[in-house]
Amino acid sequence: MIVKSVTDFIFLVIYFYIYLWYNSFGDNMGKDLYDKINSNYCYKDSNVLINKLDIHDEKILQKFEAKITAAKLLSLRRKGIIGNFDIEHLKKIHTYLFEDVYPFAGQFRNENIAKGLFRFAEYEYIEPELEKLLNELKNENYLISLSKDDLAERLAYYLSELNVLHPFREGNGRTIREFIRELALKNNYVLNLSNVSPSDFLNASIKSIVDITDLTKLISICLEEKH
Repeated sequence: MIVKSVTDFIFLVIYFYIYLWYNSFGDNMGKDLYDKINSNYCYKDSNVLINKLDIHDEKILQKFEAKITAAKLLSLRRKGIIGNFDIEHLKKIHTYLFEDVYPFAGQFRNENIAKGLFRFAEYEYIEPELEKLLNELKNENYLISLSKDDLAERLAYYLSELNVLHPFREGNGRTIREFIRELALKNNYVLNLSNVSPSDFLNASIKSIVDITDLTKLISICLEEKH
């Protein structure tokens, strides 16, 4: 890519750092860990999140969490839509996925987190910004009656915005994708992420922070009409 302007250069720098961040950031495809010693969510002098089984080994915890949440996600797919696409709906998804693992399931984080040079939304602004975003969704009538292409674009927009907010201390990727899956279902589409490669979806999610074009295309591929 030829850099033709200062804006292009800034975009490339931002994209590069976000790319590095995501490549070491698992929850976009299954887990999310934040290197923050002495976090009030972690055991003392550790990066291991305080959990209900009192597991202090990070790898063991990750395996336990992955198995539990995989089963819970499958169960949610059978349940269909479990809320009204408001704040409580998002919290309900997170609670259901993580209530057997973490004591903070369903609770917004109360500390700031970052990955590399990228900082997620300040925790003080999570709830008001989330309320504003979901009111925007409500005012769009939850995307009802949009064409498939327009629906894919709006789903990409909301996925990207929710990811930047990163409202929970752990499990944001899984929670947000489930929220978007249910939103697609409300519009009579099944969001089948197996239609695209995880790495392509990951890279598009990275870029969506500044440009949702690639993510829109992939979501469009994943949308299948419900029969």
